[in-house]
Amino acid sequence: MGGYRLMVNQELIVIKQLPVIEEKLKQLSEDISEKVESAKALVCTEENVKTIKQVRANLNKEFIQVENQRKAVKEQILEPYMKFEKIYKEYISDKYKSADEDLKTKINTVENELKVQKEQEIKNYFEELKTANNIDFVTYEQAKINVTLTASKKSLKEQVDSFINKILDDLKLIETQDNKAEILVEYKKDLNVSRAITEVVNRKEELLKIQQQQIDRNLQEEKNRIQENLHNLASANTGNQTQQEVQTQEKIYKITFTVTGTAVRLKQLKDYMLREGYQYE
Repeated sequence: MGGYRLMVNQELIVIKQLPVIEEKLKQLSEDISEKVESAKALVCTEENVKTIKQVRANLNKEFIQVENQRKAVKEQILEPYMKFEKIYKEYISDKYKSADEDLKTKINTVENELKVQKEQEIKNYFEELKTANNIDFVTYEQAKINVTLTASKKSLKEQVDSFINKILDDLKLIETQDNKAEILVEYKKDLNVSRAITEVVNRKEELLKIQQQQIDRNLQEEKNRIQENLHNLASANTGNQTQQEVQTQEKIYKITFTVTGTAVRLKQLKDYMLREGYQYE
């Protein structure tokens, strides 16, 4: 490699002959300008519209003829160049491109190996740091470390440090929360501590709401049963006694039952029984 020198002969490619083209474009341009200005000066009326159409057709016909000559000249100019380009590609450019592709493949192979080695070292560092901090639920992929050839190992390890430190900070925050076990389960899904806490809090609130609704229903059902039992007792007493006996003396019955509910609901039931004149122990 040390003795390699690039030798380029600037006179290697020589143009030996160019097509000789006799052009009278300037003279032709003057003639065209005269015809065009004359045509544009015409006023189109119902009487002369056919004449103007013919003028336009004649101008277009002339333009097509000139265009055909231009295309013929272009083909004559390009033909020798296309032949030259084919020869140049075969003897020159293809060889350079072949060498470039070969060297590119060799370079990529070596660089990929270096990148793999560097990334493996960063992965090992990640696993060591994870184990040292007793974090077993995170993966290297979640850290999203972009390992490139230009990135220094120091900067890559700093990215790992930053990732692990964030996990530790999140775990400290979770430790201060109610329902921390449930929050941790949610957190492990995507390492989003804010979402995890919000998810669990909302879930708990919804559960409490459902439980309270169930308690309310149970209390209402119990109240309905009490009222029904009391009504049935009153009806039975009325059927067995005359109207006079009912007015002078009512037989007292005693029933025993258990009521379950929150302190607020039980107090409401007590108040209700007091208002209705029931005695209870």
